[in-house]
Amino acid sequence: MIYAGCDLGTVTAKVVLIKEDKILAYDAMAYKKHPKEIGIEVFSNALAKAHLSPEQIGYTVATGFGKKAVNYADAYSPEIVCLNRAFRMLHPDVRTIIDAGGQSIRAINISNRGKIIDSTTNEKCAAGTGKFIEVMAKALELSLEEVGRLPFDSKKPVTITSQCGVFAESEVITYVNDGKERADIVAGIARSVAGKVSSLVRRISLDEKVAMVGGVALNTGVVQYIEEELGIKLADLKEKPQIYAALGAALIAREKHASPSPKTHT
Repeated sequence: MIYAGCDLGTVTAKVVLIKEDKILAYDAMAYKKHPKEIGIEVFSNALAKAHLSPEQIGYTVATGFGKKAVNYADAYSPEIVCLNRAFRMLHPDVRTIIDAGGQSIRAINISNRGKIIDSTTNEKCAAGTGKFIEVMAKALELSLEEVGRLPFDSKKPVTITSQCGVFAESEVITYVNDGKERADIVAGIARSVAGKVSSLVRRISLDEKVAMVGGVALNTGVVQYIEEELGIKLADLKEKPQIYAALGAALIAREKHASPSPKTHT
């Protein structure tokens, strides 16, 4: 039997298809449409990659900010539960999970028995999130790939003092007008994001191994600064960091299929 997990975040939609413990296909798309439409499109893309039809999916669980917009879901589950489930399968030795997504950051402690024992989430602020990085990239007229790479070319990173995206963007524009090197500005942005993420992680116990997922984990500059801030080496992940919640949702779908109940919550 084949199962699907859909993670409709605030910036990106992800779908993972599994059979037993094997990932058959996945897809991730940035929002360009209504959540309901993007949920259908990302699902269709994943099905096409696996050469499957919707009728071949035994059960689907949705998670994330927009999970209620996934009209083909049989049940819903919180992101924190889905993340834990994915790590129990792929990385059972991980004890701290950092999840830095489009508009939220969370940190989770997991016991050696796979139970969630502590967690914390950022306030309603984009600082330290993927959206913050995206806004800064646009201000500098750079791609997200360039923003991830340029910090390694920096000789003298600038300091971004504001945590607010609007004021930070103003600082960035000022640095550009002052003739600062773009690599130094991007390094300052990466340090700012890393500082915000690290500050949140310190609210809970930093138990190794530590892993980072979410879109921000794709930014190599930020990842390096987080490792420096926390004095750790983040675990190497087996799969793309954006898809872990969707994978966990698919695993929960498999577990629920034995006794399904429509539109339930885990």
